[in-house]
Amino acid sequence: MQIAALYLITTAVFLSIDAVGIRFMIKPIFDRHIAELYPDVMRVGPAALFYLGYIAGLLYLVSVPALRAGSPASAILPAIIFGLVAYGTYEFTNYATIRLWSVQQVVVDTLWGGALTGFSAWAGLAALRAFSPAA
Repeated sequence: MQIAALYLITTAVFLSIDAVGIRFMIKPIFDRHIAELYPDVMRVGPAALFYLGYIAGLLYLVSVPALRAGSPASAILPAIIFGLVAYGTYEFTNYATIRLWSVQQVVVDTLWGGALTGFSAWAGLAALRAFSPAA
């Protein structure tokens, strides 16, 4: 039950912050460089699969071990690294293979992924601990 709650909390934190970051930071940069590559309608299914799988991976590799250790702070650095690797994989691959991709996209989105993932992992654990003192 604790892990399900952690998953829901972490997902809510991640998605709410990412929605703001995408709207005000990521999308304007991507619009400048690759707007013509966007599909006519956003493909929600693949996005949902990414987010749900990403948070599951984050919990499995980072948050659950930190939960067992009893230390939300111990999740921060591993989660930042997880985010940098995941977002960096996407960004560097696109930069290597898509002519219009820019260094600005690579840097901003990779750093965003690291910061967002690190904060979300910590916040999910801290919230779980605050609402469930046994955590």
